[in-house]
Amino acid sequence: MVLRQPPERTRAISPPQATDSLPPRTDPFRWDHQRIAHAFDCFHDPDPPLSQRQFAQQHDLPRSTLGSWLRQDQPEDLDPTLVSFFRSSCGLAFLRRVVLALFLVFTFRGCSGLRSLGLFLRLTQLDRFVASSHGALHDLAQTLQADLGMFAEEERSRLAQGMPPKDIALVADEHFHAQDPCLVAIEPASNFILVEQHAAHRDAATWTTVLTQALHGLPVTVALLTSDQAKGLICCANTGLQAQHLPELFHGQHDLALPFAGPLQRKKEPAQKGLRETEEMLQNWHDEQTQAKRHPDCAKKIDLLVTWVGIYTRELNACEARCQQAQDAVTGLADVYHPFDSTTGVAVSADEVRQRLDKHLATLEEVARKANLADQATVAVGKAQTWTRSLVAAVAWFWAVATTKVEGLSLSEQAERVVHEQLLPGLYWQQAARRGRTADERRTRQELSEGLLRQAWQAGGALGQLPEAERREVQRKGKEIVGLFARSSSCVEGRNGRLSLAQHGQCRLGPARLKALTTIHNYVSEREDGTTAAERFFGAKPRDVFAWLLKRLPDLPRPAAKRPRKELQATLGPG
Repeated sequence: MVLRQPPERTRAISPPQATDSLPPRTDPFRWDHQRIAHAFDCFHDPDPPLSQRQFAQQHDLPRSTLGSWLRQDQPEDLDPTLVSFFRSSCGLAFLRRVVLALFLVFTFRGCSGLRSLGLFLRLTQLDRFVASSHGALHDLAQTLQADLGMFAEEERSRLAQGMPPKDIALVADEHFHAQDPCLVAIEPASNFILVEQHAAHRDAATWTTVLTQALHGLPVTVALLTSDQAKGLICCANTGLQAQHLPELFHGQHDLALPFAGPLQRKKEPAQKGLRETEEMLQNWHDEQTQAKRHPDCAKKIDLLVTWVGIYTRELNACEARCQQAQDAVTGLADVYHPFDSTTGVAVSADEVRQRLDKHLATLEEVARKANLADQATVAVGKAQTWTRSLVAAVAWFWAVATTKVEGLSLSEQAERVVHEQLLPGLYWQQAARRGRTADERRTRQELSEGLLRQAWQAGGALGQLPEAERREVQRKGKEIVGLFARSSSCVEGRNGRLSLAQHGQCRLGPARLKALTTIHNYVSEREDGTTAAERFFGAKPRDVFAWLLKRLPDLPRPAAKRPRKELQATLGPG
């Protein structure tokens, strides 16, 4: 069978016709809430100044549209006064503030889901005036999320223009809540987040690039980078940023305490078990002696068991004492690692810090010897000696930088002495007061700080006689100096925990979501003194985030019309 080719077409193919790109059906035209509320305000009185026709003509409204607004049914289960309030301009403004506050406080700061917001609206019956469905709230959340990121960019550029140049310290770490690590870098003195973004890698080159981009346009220089001694961060500090690297306390203390805590606790278990069993046997023999004196060796057994109870008690007390001694020694490393004495406020030199640190390490060596711990404890103490030498070097570096910066203020010799002996320790313990372990420790540090600062700025003193502008500069430079001693990574560790909670409660944290959470941390969250991280970092108060968002807040989503129940529809029938 032979297949024939189809004959060639002789007619030219007509060119394609362009189709209309407009949709076949336009979206329904909707008036915003503000115009509707204005109409309710005008016709709220029984005797309005204008007729509906006149009002519609003046405001370019269809007469039927205005009539439908005014004839809108009121919910039967709500107070008519409440309905009239929320339909007015004043009620609408209040409703917008409530909805924005819900998103800002619970969704972005409190990490609450949109379904919880919808439930709140339904329980308060605000769902009669604003949509509470997940879709409507999701669209509004996406708009606010983008606006938060935009606010941070605008405010950063605005505040950077009036920011005085200064040297800062950074605390950096990685957090793993997604496929790529999240790089986090915080300025610890102000708790301002400079970097919080996902990156494909966490090596030195990536860290250097990310930090350089974050610092672009800011009149700041990174003088110190504190980390958990990750190789990438050490290389970034020494090579990429040309800054001093400082090991932080937490990981060093953890590595040192690990070979002591577990083994010392296990040393207590035989003594605890022996004491418990001996006391039970002693109680049984006492009962035997009380109930029936039939056993001839009852008194001897009781005396022997009492002796063993004493032996086990002394052994258990010794084990508990060694555990407490080791714990106090590890905790004491943090207590003595300060450039100023926590009792008097006197400056502590690097050599004095080394002696205090070595004293606690010697205590740990003695505990390991008395408890006959394994070699891991001795090795941990040896590694800790290398770690503490880095801490001592950091103190020496801090005093060298502090001396240079104080000399740059061009003060008199007496004023410089006041700065070193009173102002700097006062500012340091003011900053460290809120980090105390207990309320008594925080109160003691605060009282020490207030006393030192009162002496530094006393009327007639070397600093009190300076002009106002110079006093402000000395105060600013003093805060900058004490902010360079970043000995802990608690700010970053706490932020990582916060991100974990957000990831757990709100699904994956994308770049836009992460940027919004960073904005909330920097520009919304406040300390006890009412300052935000941005205000402390830039030295100037930022604009009100809530007011800025309120101006840009779109029209609130309207609740869907109530449909009749299925039972009622079945009763009425079709049509």
